[in-house]
Formats: sequence, structure tokens, C-alpha cells
Amino acid sequence: MSDVLCFGEALIDMRGEQGECGVQYLPQPGGAPANVAVGVARLGGRAGFAGQVGNDVFGQTIARNLAGYGVDTSLLSLSDSALTALAMVSLDEQGERSFSFYRNATADLLYRADQLPGHALSTARIFHLCSNTLTEAAIRDTSRLLVARARKAGCLVSFDVNFRPGLWPSPEQAPEVIGQLARQADIVKFSREELGQLYGERADAMVRDLQDQGIPLVVISDGPGTLHAFAAEEHLQVEPPMVEAIDTTAAGDSFVAGLLYCLWRDRIAAAGFRQWLMTGGVLAEALEFASLCGAITATRFGAFDALPEPKDLKVLSK
Repeated sequence: MSDVLCFGEALIDMRGEQGECGVQYLPQPGGAPANVAVGVARLGGRAGFAGQVGNDVFGQTIARNLAGYGVDTSLLSLSDSALTALAMVSLDEQGERSFSFYRNATADLLYRADQLPGHALSTARIFHLCSNTLTEAAIRDTSRLLVARARKAGCLVSFDVNFRPGLWPSPEQAPEVIGQLARQADIVKFSREELGQLYGERADAMVRDLQDQGIPLVVISDGPGTLHAFAAEEHLQVEPPMVEAIDTTAAGDSFVAGLLYCLWRDRIAAAGFRQWLMTGGVLAEALEFASLCGAITATRFGAFDALPEPKDLKVLSK
């Protein structure tokens, strides 16, 4: 089974490219938690993916690609009654992306907690998810139940907010819903943009509140800007490597994968996480490693195939 279990949506990113007859779309497997699973596996960790796709050409492509990159797909369900979600991805000249989603009653939203067998969490050390499985009531309940089960099993819970306003039928619910889940996690990651979108002038107060609630690690990324991490009384700042970004689609997921890989490498679960954070230098090293992963991914098109392997890290770090 998997040491790092990623739960949530796997979908097809339809990446727009300018062709002779206008924009043409290239289908590529993606989805934030699926990207993280692939990222951990490509770095050499043991990762699995739990979720649901349609038993259609897109879902079968996702399943085949996950397995091809070394992800355990034994917990991936294929639905005969619902389709695989799609995301239309557009890039600007700086490689920044915007999304339009086709995700109405798709297979990922119909996944239920009883589809995940009990042994899956008892054998995992890290459970990872993002907010895209909080957007509607039923999948929100599934996410909350699985987080509760993961905590009971002793898993470290990682929550990458990965806020996509277009996925929320009622976006005004997002700040409270996301905040509730964040308070159940051990690692919470926001981008600076997401934090502002969700909490506006209360953004810094939200970070302080999570610290006051005892969340062990809160990370605020800012693309090529300074990354901030808050662990107990420590405030770390990391400058990501300077690269020429062409596609930032999976860069944040790559960062998360790099961080979780470091925890996997050091055999960390919930019980030892706070001690790990207090060990001199290990958090800074992990954040720098994760930032390097994200930077490399931003220099490539795609999602799964843009995530780095160890040999790629050596090239950029020279």
C-alpha cells in the first residue's frame, strides 16, 4: 500500500495552444491531488491515489498514466455512471494559467467515504487533499469523514487549499468551509493570491488564527516571490529559484509533492511531525527542496509530465 495517500479529483487538463486555425486543446492528465501523488512517486516516494474517474477514455487515460508514473492505483475507482471532469487551461505570456471547468455531477464528485477501505489509512503515514473536494455538500462530507478517519489512524494530514472559485456553486461559503478543514490539518498551504481572495484584509489574521489553533505548519507561497512558513514560534522565509516560467499549472502541486517527499523520506507521520519541525535545519531544507521542485515544473508544459525526477533537480541546483 501507499505511505503517502492523495485523495480527491483526477481530471483532464485541456491545455490551449495557438494553432493555424485558432486555439487547439491538448488533453493532459492532471488534478491537484493526482499531481501530488505523481510528484511524490517521480521523486522516489511511495504514493497512492484515492478517488474516482469515469470509465471513459479520459478516465482510463488518467488511470494508465498514474500507474505508469509509479502511483498505486488500487484505490482508484472507475464509474460506469458518471464522466471524468475536464478543465480548460489557458496560459498568458508569463505562463500564468486560468481555468474553466466542466465538472457537473462528474465521477470525482460522487466518491463516497465507504469506498475507501479501512486498511488504506491504517497503512498510510500521510493523507493529502485540497479544497476542490469541499465545493459541494456530499463530497464535502466525504472529505471531512476521510480526514477524521486519517487523524484517528495517526496519519499526518496535509491540506493544500488550491482555491478555484469557479468550482464553488456558492463561493461565499468557501472561506468558512476551507477554514474549518484547515483547522483539522497538520500542514496547511495557501498561495498568497488564494489567501487574499478568501480572506481579504483578514488574511494575516487567518494565518495567526491557524497558529493559535495549534496547526503545526502553515505555508504561504507566492509564485516566484518569497515563500513564508510558520511553524510554532518560527517564521521561515525562502526565496524560490529564479526560472523562466512557461506553465505554472502544476507548480504548486510540485512544491507540495516535494515537501511530502521529504516527510516520506524521513519516515514522518503525525506523531513525530512536531519534533521533526523542531529539528534544526530540516524544515528549511525541505522548503528549499520543495521550491526547487516547483520551479522546475514551471519551466515545462503540462502536469504529470512536468513534475521533476531527482536527476532534474541536480541540473537546476548546479
